[in-house]
Formats: sequence, structure tokens, C-alpha cells
Amino acid sequence: MALLALAMVVSLPALQRFYRESQVGASVATVEIMFQRARMSALKEKVAYRVLIHDQNAATPNTVELQRNVSGSFVTLAGGVQALPPTIMILGSGFTNSLDSMTVNSRGECTSGNVYVTHDGARIGVVTIASTCFTTAS
Repeated sequence: MALLALAMVVSLPALQRFYRESQVGASVATVEIMFQRARMSALKEKVAYRVLIHDQNAATPNTVELQRNVSGSFVTLAGGVQALPPTIMILGSGFTNSLDSMTVNSRGECTSGNVYVTHDGARIGVVTIASTCFTTAS
């Protein structure tokens, strides 16, 4: 019994770290997929799309919202709001080139920058968006 307790005490920090990193990785993938969805939709439909990034200080914190240009104004799509897990935070102000929105025009060109995602500051994941709308995640 003592050996089992010791093994649990030793492995608990590693399991917690694994959990945090998997949450950050999944959230980074969610943000990246939303950008890719906006680009593919804009190119296919020949209309502008926008992705709003709501950081930890927003009215709807840590959410990503997909909008379509309808007659000159952006409208949120049905099912277009993705909330990240409660322990995940999108970091806004204070980070270099941090985006609060990304707009894709009908030619697939977009706003470039970064979106920073963290789990209690333990690990920061980054989605980098190029002006061609291609994304990389780390």
C-alpha cells in the first residue's frame, strides 16, 4: 500500500502537466480550425469572413466566434461560437502582435498575427496566422 501511495505521489505532477498541455494543445487546434474554416468558406463563397477572438477579459471570455459578411455587416453563424475549456485562457493585451479579430477577404487574404492560449500560465500555445491565412501552431 505504501508503494502504491508513493507511486501516486511521484506520478501526480507529471499527470497534471500532461493534462494542462493536452488542454492547451486541443484549444490551439480549435482556434486554428476556426481560422481555416473562415478561409475555406471565404474562398468558396467569395465573401468576407471574420473570426473574433474573445480573450480572458471579454464579456464572453475565452471564446472564438465565426462571422460572415451579409450585406456589409458581419453576422455570427449558427453554431459559430466555440468556447474553450474553463481552465483555458486566451491572452490578449500585453502580447506581441496579439489578435482580437481576423478578417478574411473573398480572395483568401487576411489579417496576420498571433493568438496566445494558456492553462494557468503553465504553458503558452501560439497560433500564428500569416497574411495568406495559412496557420501554424506551437
